[in-house]
Amino acid sequence: MKMKKLNILLFIATLGVFTSCTDDFENINKNPNKIESLDPGYQFGNVQLNYAGGGAEEWRGNLIMSGPLSGVTQCAYGSGEAFVASGGFAVAKWDALLTGSVKNGMDMLRVMNDDNTAGVWDAKIAQTEVLMQFVFQRLTDMYGDIPYTEAGKGYSDQIFYPVYDSQEDVYKGMADKLKTSRNQLLATSTESFDDSEDVIYGHLDDASRRKAWARLANSLLLRIGMRASSADAAWSKAIVEEAANHVAGLITSYDNTISALIQHSTVGGPWGSHENGSGSAINGKNGGFAYAFVGEEYLHRAQQRKDPRLFYVACQVINKDGEYLPWTGQTYFDPFDEAARPGQPWKPVVFSPVRPASESFGMKGMKKVNDSKVASNWFLRDGDIGATITVNEGKDNEYSYVNDADFVQFRTLAGVNPQTVGSRTAPTIVFGADETYYILAEANARGWNVPGTAESNLEKALELTFYKYPNLYPTDGSPEKYMEMYETTTGIKADYDVMATAYISTVGDATLETILTERWKSLFLNGYEAFALWNRSLVSITPKGISYSKNVTFPFYSWDDIKDAKPGVEVTPEGYFEELFHNGGETAGFRPRRLIYSGDERINNADNLNTAINRQLERYGNEGDNELSMKMWISK
Repeated sequence: MKMKKLNILLFIATLGVFTSCTDDFENINKNPNKIESLDPGYQFGNVQLNYAGGGAEEWRGNLIMSGPLSGVTQCAYGSGEAFVASGGFAVAKWDALLTGSVKNGMDMLRVMNDDNTAGVWDAKIAQTEVLMQFVFQRLTDMYGDIPYTEAGKGYSDQIFYPVYDSQEDVYKGMADKLKTSRNQLLATSTESFDDSEDVIYGHLDDASRRKAWARLANSLLLRIGMRASSADAAWSKAIVEEAANHVAGLITSYDNTISALIQHSTVGGPWGSHENGSGSAINGKNGGFAYAFVGEEYLHRAQQRKDPRLFYVACQVINKDGEYLPWTGQTYFDPFDEAARPGQPWKPVVFSPVRPASESFGMKGMKKVNDSKVASNWFLRDGDIGATITVNEGKDNEYSYVNDADFVQFRTLAGVNPQTVGSRTAPTIVFGADETYYILAEANARGWNVPGTAESNLEKALELTFYKYPNLYPTDGSPEKYMEMYETTTGIKADYDVMATAYISTVGDATLETILTERWKSLFLNGYEAFALWNRSLVSITPKGISYSKNVTFPFYSWDDIKDAKPGVEVTPEGYFEELFHNGGETAGFRPRRLIYSGDERINNADNLNTAINRQLERYGNEGDNELSMKMWISK
């Protein structure tokens, strides 16, 4: 099974190279306005992998922009949290999806529909329609109004400048497509895309594939229904209730006959979409270290609750011979010692966050020592450990220290673990089983007619969330090593399952805010969905505006004050100094509600784009001073 999946990935990677080179269409096609030579089956797998994304766009779209904007992760490339447009970063996913997934997907549908007089393509058409709604959902959740009804029709219908449909029309169009496709998949017995073409469900038999894609369609219907809860509550309720009670069922487990995962491979190198794009960037395979870190509030909440997910998602990163790896050389390891916030006394802890600032020292600064600013390390370099460092050499305030494990373990930031959730082979979760139960729990809390109760559905969602980390993600043994080190340091037994059960038992009442907060946590490293969740709900774990005032205070010390500081214990400062933290970005300090549109569209499709921008501004308003802070239809 693994070899067959690998062959699919390698073939599709090659196809991706071929389909991206479209400048010579007039020479290779009988009709230069139609793509006639590609088998839809080959394109189907390519669209799935392109949706998951390659390293270039995932670094930009997920790690730099949407992840930090959601607050679930943070990045030293501060464009997202700095509230600035950053065109090259913001449009990466737009370009990848429109020129890759939409172009290929709409061409597939043209080819199959043109040849479907006997209905032989019914299942495959329905599968493709379901897949394309995932693509369009990601586009509209990031950018608002998008080309939908005319998207991808440049070669087939010569529509080179498509109109932009309103997000409301896109959402309601997606719902109609999903219902039709779901029902068609349940009714037809025609052949579905097989195991050489379907990356998600190719391992199932033909009948099971059709049922699985119908279930996936129904699950996406559940997601987009709830996504509209702040925009059109009556429509949202009707869609969620219909999907929750439909015979197609929902994705309710991570069993491989039910779950919707895209598996990845490193064979062939990092410049394709066959390996996990975010993982490729986190491992430095797409032009350097991605500087991806655990989000500040995620880290604080995890430390306060002794959340065992920290053992899997976080680490201090070390560069060894060009490879970025989780460092396990700490001599004291308690990941639950909570880091100080700006304005609080410094204390030595293993995991400190990158803060959502626009200023460099604000992002990772700790204190002043003998009048010199001291900031955390982004990551460690193997060759630097053990060196003697002298600060202010030759001056009255000179001091020295050995840059050994005892020192660096309290001065290096909490990065995303590049060998677990940040692995190049970590699966892409297209739709998670835990997501189903979070949505059902929210529907229960709203008083809607769906199975279960808010409490039972939230508990099931949490169980599935905790299940993911030791069971779905690859590991190099660092989580187990961290648990062993925690037990050695504290004397407390580190049993992941026991700690997960304890966490779940203390979550409390299944209120709307609790459900949304726990769902937000479950989306670690899925910035797209976490950002959309915040945008439509304003879940309070992600602040609406600047996290702190524009200027914040940090403590200062003499070297003698802190040289013998005890782990996890605050050190009383001699005083505080003030630093610029956030300059407000381009939005007057309001958290962006979207990413900006492509510069190519502004030039080539200006009339349709400007119509869409003006329509959204008039209907939904703008909280700040920029296109970034202009609300969408789904925005609360």
